[in-house]
Amino acid sequence: MKLARKTLVLLASATVLSAAPAFAADSYTSQEDIASAIEVAFGATLATRYVSRGVAQTTGPAIQGYIEPSYGIFYTGVWASNVDLAPDRAEIDLYAGIRPEFGDLTVDLGYVHYFYDKTGSYSGEFYVKPTYAFTEEFSAGAELYYDPKFKTTYGVLNAEISLPENFAVSGGVGTWFNNNTDWNVGISYTFQEVVTLDVRYHDSNHSPERFVASLSFDTSVGLGR
Repeated sequence: MKLARKTLVLLASATVLSAAPAFAADSYTSQEDIASAIEVAFGATLATRYVSRGVAQTTGPAIQGYIEPSYGIFYTGVWASNVDLAPDRAEIDLYAGIRPEFGDLTVDLGYVHYFYDKTGSYSGEFYVKPTYAFTEEFSAGAELYYDPKFKTTYGVLNAEISLPENFAVSGGVGTWFNNNTDWNVGISYTFQEVVTLDVRYHDSNHSPERFVASLSFDTSVGLGR
């Protein structure tokens, strides 16, 4: 009986020991899978002026930056810029959402909240931004924002045409669904898919026209790479 017990104990121990490496390998693989699905995008922009929805937010140059971690279709991020909106000197936007893809259609759904260095929490907007790639060279889309605090809605129609040698032409028309309408058109050049030079003309029926030049750096890293 003692020998039988010893044999059973040895067999059980061998079974546990042989299973442990397999379990550890499964755990390690699972962690690798999760890490490989996590990506962090980040970038910075230097612009001659910060213009939003046809309205200048600075009287001079603007320095902007963002960081956006994502996992599959889920993302969250923070974007910041200097502003000249007394008493505020800085704007910080916190946002989160999802970007599912349906063939050539991408739908961006999320929420963004605006903060300022002196004013503090200002307001937030829910948004939906569908984009459809008609061809490799032409894509078009729309953006719709709704602010539940101020009960305001803002919409945009936009399009982009890719040109040879990494050039592109893009533009958009925005409206507050009242008498305020703005539009912009510009040309951009992208180097190595990371650095973009953009020259854009902004105009509206409620603010002076503006030419804005910007130099942007955008890239991303995957945690599993």
